[in-house]
Amino acid sequence: MKVDLHIHSQCSDGKYTPAEIVSYAVQNHLHIIALTDHDTVDGLPEARETAARYPALRLISGLELSTYHEADELHILGYGINPTHAALTELLHETRQKRRARLRRVLERLKELGVALTYEEVDSAFRTSSLGRMHVARIMIERGYVRSIREAFDRYLSYETNQIIYSESDFISSRQAIETILAAGGIPVLAHPTIAQFDRYLGALISFGLRGIEVFKGSRTAIEEFYLETVVKDKGLLSTGGSDWHGYNQTQALGSFYVDSGQVQRFLAALGLT
Repeated sequence: MKVDLHIHSQCSDGKYTPAEIVSYAVQNHLHIIALTDHDTVDGLPEARETAARYPALRLISGLELSTYHEADELHILGYGINPTHAALTELLHETRQKRRARLRRVLERLKELGVALTYEEVDSAFRTSSLGRMHVARIMIERGYVRSIREAFDRYLSYETNQIIYSESDFISSRQAIETILAAGGIPVLAHPTIAQFDRYLGALISFGLRGIEVFKGSRTAIEEFYLETVVKDKGLLSTGGSDWHGYNQTQALGSFYVDSGQVQRFLAALGLT
């Protein structure tokens, strides 16, 4: 079976609605998908309603939380969560507040660099409670500051440019995210770690309750996959994988990257899907 455990919709920074994503997944012969929007579960009801029309497709309720641990921004995926759990609802309220404050500071910095956009302009253009840099990039294209999302990030929005600075106060902690996902009945997984992040933070994250690692992704080399899988198995963790699909790359359709269910069998079993 074809599996994609990392997909974003219009409810965070993806291009397509949750309903469209479910329909595309069926059309492109995926069997199990997870909707994992950034810091929001707003798209899950629509995705579940649409998925109910396709008995051959299994939909996993998920999200991706932006967190901070020591010197790095780490993303923690939560799978099989109860999206209405009180602790999760409270945490998502906090992440929204932090996202808004972070975005306002990004826009202030862009103004210093000659890019004059207002928070209200960005907020009114998108129907999401999870505003972020991708939304700013799209407005920058419309206003003629850049020609593509890649250019927006390469010139202005990537942290590697040192134009945009972030700090621990901009995010919830990785420990807080992991503990809340567990409280909401979910499985916390470290999303798309670099090998350096994996080596540096794995021990601490396991102590917080981390249960899995996103091993399989399109840009991961075979050597990296082998290393991650070996350590993950040795630590008794679960392996996951997905496309991190947002829908903006017109040459990469949903389903062009997938994980075989056998590669993530233990994870699927933990969710009761095998």
